This record gives sequence, C-alpha cells and structure tokens, in this order.
Amino acid sequence: MRYDLHLHTCLSPCADREMTPATVAGLAKLAGAGLIAVTDHNSALNLPAVEKACRAYGVRLLPGLEVTCAEEVHLLCYFKTVEAALEYGSRLYEALRPVPCDPVIWGEQWVMDEEDRLLYKVDKLLTAACLWPLEEAAGRCRRMGGVPVPAHADAGSYSVFSMLGMLPPEAGFEAVELREPQRADEYVKRGLLPPGLEVLVSSDAHFLAAVGSRLGDLSPASVLQKLL
Repeated sequence: MRYDLHLHTCLSPCADREMTPATVAGLAKLAGAGLIAVTDHNSALNLPAVEKACRAYGVRLLPGLEVTCAEEVHLLCYFKTVEAALEYGSRLYEALRPVPCDPVIWGEQWVMDEEDRLLYKVDKLLTAACLWPLEEAAGRCRRMGGVPVPAHADAGSYSVFSMLGMLPPEAGFEAVELREPQRADEYVKRGLLPPGLEVLVSSDAHFLAAVGSRLGDLSPASVLQKLL
C-alpha cells in the first residue's frame, strides 16, 4: 500500500488556504496514495471532514496529528480512529501555551466540513510548543492505543537531531520519519538512531503541489498495521 502519512490542511496556520480536507484527499488519490494521514499541528479538528472525503475518494485514512513537544521537537501521533485522535487533540490543546494566533503573522487556522466549507477558526496558536516533553507526548499516545513517530528526525529544525542531538533510545520508538531515508544506516553508525527502527518517508505537504510528492510503501510488518 502506497502512503503519504504526513499531510497538513488549512487548520495548520503554516499551510496554504487551498489545503482543504477534500482537496488534500483528492490530490493524494490522484498521486497514487492508497493510505494517507492528515497530521495538522497540535490538532485533529479537521479529521472528521478528512475521513468523509477519504471515503468519497476511496482513500484509506490513518488519523493523526503532529505534536510540537516542549523541546520544540515534532512528533507524529497516529491512532486507530478519528475519535481517539480527537480525544488526544483535546487534551493536547489544554497543554498548549496560551499564545493567540495573529493571522497577520501566522496565518489563519480553519476547521472545515467535508465539502470544504469553513465552520470556524481556532484562536490559540497551533504551532506553539505544548507543555509535554517528548517522552510524555509519546507515552500519552501509546496509552490511547496510538503509535508515536518522531517527525523528520533528520531535519534542520523541529527535529530530534536538531534539538536533542539524537533520538533517545530510552524513549522506545519503533519507527522514525526521515527526509533522507537512504542515510538511515549512517545515522545508526553515528549513534543518532538506535538500530532496528522502521523508517517512514512522507511529503510533509503544506501546499498543493507537494501532496503525494513522496510516497512510501507500507510493509506487512509495519508497526502501523495494527492501526489499520
């Protein structure tokens, strides 16, 4: 199954306004993805609309969101159901620092329905760091039956490499997302990653042209299979 498991919608203030739930689902289908995950920053509020759009387009949805942890590390959290993702997101919203979203600076944060109609806007800045450290955010995800995956671990910002220097082996991650997956063995040899991790690759799309631009192939042995 080909996948793109790191997509944003117009709920994320840093994403284009054209990244509406139905548009993202439709473009992913055209790109050849059979499975997608919409992982907006610190929120799952567009997932109900995405779920309906995915059904209409014949794309499978893995519900998720992207947590900005206290260390400014991004963590992808995947769940079996939209309801579980929404519950996690609700608790996460309470742990977000009370920074208002100035649309002039950050952009607006739109919650949409399945027909891409604006329902309301979120006021608290969703790209702000929450109060949960990385291991706490991951632990909360696991206790709700989810799978936590460090996002773009080898990126120059908001990653475990840039903020922590390495992926802490004691955190117990089973998978990691890399921008340069071909360097995974090198990262292990350098002590940046523990051995044996499943490596995921996705687009991290914030604009239309990037949707489905980097598709991975989900193996039958993937840690994410238990959520599907």
